[in-house]
Amino acid sequence: MNQNDLYLIEGLNFIKGRKTQIYIIPEPLGFKLLDPLNLSFKLLVYWSDESVILDWNDYIEGTCSNGLYFRLIYQGEEYKIEGTAEQLDQLYNFCSGKFIFKKSNIFIQNSVIETNSQYQLSLIKNIKENKQYIEKRIFSSFISPRMEMSNSFNTQLEQDRIPEEVRIIQLLNSQKCPYIMKIESITFDGDYYSLIYTNKNLISLKQILKIQKMGLPLSFVIEILEQLLIVLNIFHELQIIHNGINLEMINYSLESNQIVISNFSSSTFECNKEIPIKGNTIGFIPPEYLSNKYLISPLANIFQLGTLLYHLLFNQNPFGNDPQTKLQNNILGKYNILNTNIDKNIIDLLKSMMQTNPQKRKTPKEYLCSKIFKPQYRSKISKNSFLSFLLDNHLSKIEEFEVENENPIIQNIKSLSINKKKN
Repeated sequence: MNQNDLYLIEGLNFIKGRKTQIYIIPEPLGFKLLDPLNLSFKLLVYWSDESVILDWNDYIEGTCSNGLYFRLIYQGEEYKIEGTAEQLDQLYNFCSGKFIFKKSNIFIQNSVIETNSQYQLSLIKNIKENKQYIEKRIFSSFISPRMEMSNSFNTQLEQDRIPEEVRIIQLLNSQKCPYIMKIESITFDGDYYSLIYTNKNLISLKQILKIQKMGLPLSFVIEILEQLLIVLNIFHELQIIHNGINLEMINYSLESNQIVISNFSSSTFECNKEIPIKGNTIGFIPPEYLSNKYLISPLANIFQLGTLLYHLLFNQNPFGNDPQTKLQNNILGKYNILNTNIDKNIIDLLKSMMQTNPQKRKTPKEYLCSKIFKPQYRSKISKNSFLSFLLDNHLSKIEEFEVENENPIIQNIKSLSINKKKN
């Protein structure tokens, strides 16, 4: 602890209107407030506590009077916490994406991109910064079980009001999961929760395949596969079933040359596996979802990744073209390898991921030990081949937002993708 951890607080069982010093120490599960005299606990504020909401509006709107501050609402009590601009900026950045913020009037809606029974997707503008963001306002969603704060992040059966999608994003942000869309804030307006995303220049894997019809460079396929396995390894540890690893859900950032996962509408915790099909596209459904033979676990993510890998290698669905054939073969796990010239190590990995029996699939951590990710193997492949392709094959028109819908699907899935900017 140092002077930067020392704030002023009004409330906390002190005389009304009196301010006193308090230490605020950020931790992965939230932050703790300590008495500076004896370092005793005053409050331990978990981001998963449904009674917690942070009100940063006066600070971010620039209307603070008598100092800079934010408000903490916790278990029916309100505390006013003051600090320097540097302190509050650091604490705001730590809390964003994990804690629920009271929605601010600083965001003005520009246009509605999509509306359905579950959510509304809008383009919004921060009128102070003059920047655009994407807001996903959640109308109807499965309610997440109350989160038990432990090292395992297990969940209890008691329910609270927080949508499961929000809980998953909070958990992933607390674990600093890479390759997910940056959240500006998670907000609550008294009726609905909203996710406010940073506006990024993204292109979906589906769009990439449409552009590069002759097949993707193997170096790019391996890069995408490795990044997704890193994310799925975190999902596996946190017992998250994504339910949406397909060509539309996975985007690519042209700025960072990395994948970006931006939609968790279909995701669920393993403890809620009795209702796992929240939006799977036919051709990506793990066979265990439609069979009573096997338990459903995060290994379902691996099957979806195997199907995605098949698309990236062969530019088509492994189970057929027409909906009936595709669904039947998807259930049976029946597919053919079209090109035997592809490296045997990649084909073996593909076959392992697409095993009908989930118990025969490996974990993401085990797949990351595959030979294809070793420096000796990858040194044979040009890592810059795909970047050269992008520079030479730009789109002729900028479409800032394109919401695509791939049919047929079990439950309607739509995800945001942004076309590549013209050079």
